[in-house]
Amino acid sequence: MLAVVVLGVLAASNPGSRRDAEPESVESLGAVVAQYRSGNHDSAVAAVGLWSRGEVESQAESLLRGLESAARAGTPSPIQREETLRATVALLSEAALRALRQADPPRARWELAAAVRLVQAMRPADDAAGFSSRFYVAAGLMLHFMGDLSGAYEMLADGRRRAGEDAELLLGLGAVIETAASLRTYDLPETPRRQREAPDERRFVIEGEQGAGGRLPPTTLADAQAALAKALRRDPGLVEARLRLGRVLLLRGKPREALFELERVGRESSDARQRYLASLFGGRCHERLGDLRGAAGAYATAVERAPRAQSALVALARTLDALGEGARAQEAFGVALQAAGEPDPWLEYTKGRPDRIDTLVGELQRLVR
Repeated sequence: MLAVVVLGVLAASNPGSRRDAEPESVESLGAVVAQYRSGNHDSAVAAVGLWSRGEVESQAESLLRGLESAARAGTPSPIQREETLRATVALLSEAALRALRQADPPRARWELAAAVRLVQAMRPADDAAGFSSRFYVAAGLMLHFMGDLSGAYEMLADGRRRAGEDAELLLGLGAVIETAASLRTYDLPETPRRQREAPDERRFVIEGEQGAGGRLPPTTLADAQAALAKALRRDPGLVEARLRLGRVLLLRGKPREALFELERVGRESSDARQRYLASLFGGRCHERLGDLRGAAGAYATAVERAPRAQSALVALARTLDALGEGARAQEAFGVALQAAGEPDPWLEYTKGRPDRIDTLVGELQRLVR
């Protein structure tokens, strides 16, 4: 039934011209969506992958015009209209994910842009299952992973305006602001300090980082903290939000508050990556509090949780050296040198949560009827 509706919609977008038109250079979006809806995801996604940017944009606009024309004629029903839009958005999202896997960020961006155009045409009243919020989170995570922080911010902010205070949207916004500050001002490891540092919030103002989507508006880590704290109020079990809140508090010069959140992550999370990062950031909290012995203990715990992760090994070595334990410091440095190129969760941390993208795109697929 959906195939008939979608194909009819595409025909309605240009009535009376099919018979005399030249053969199309690409398969119509209506036919590809019908194929996708029937379960042939791979072939439908591959078909979209053959289109140029102009073809992706024109096909999406043609679909919208067809839906508007059909609505004036009394068909399809509002339910069928929403099903058509959801199926098309899910298809374009999966196509963007495929482009991302093939290291083709420009294609992923324009496929996501076409999907946004369709999501904006959906009626909020028909979004009870949270389809649009899942899309915006997935799209924001893709853009964050590409390094397009301004584009990710705009995507997630648009989703927040449409879907409201969704916990994952708030987490995504907080993570983008945190990352923008991190890339400019902060890295691991720093030289261990025995004295507490006075916070300087001015260091972390994000003054319009340039990206493919434009400029990120002036933002501070206070905005990141507010978004992450609100995400936790919406969903107290969202451990990633607690982890990032802890680090943002650390960056804002509040190491004691940060340590409280990070130690809770270490106790409650079953995720090895989160536990490692909680210990790594916890070590920095102890440094900021002037407790190098506590920092060494936290870094040692991080090494236990990820023995070949270079960031924790270097942080541990430098802290031991500051404590006067030269032999242990040299040993940790030696292991760190051998671990060069090994997976390290810290190196992926500023790319957002790429592991979550597949799950969200799968959820979009399941919401298509």
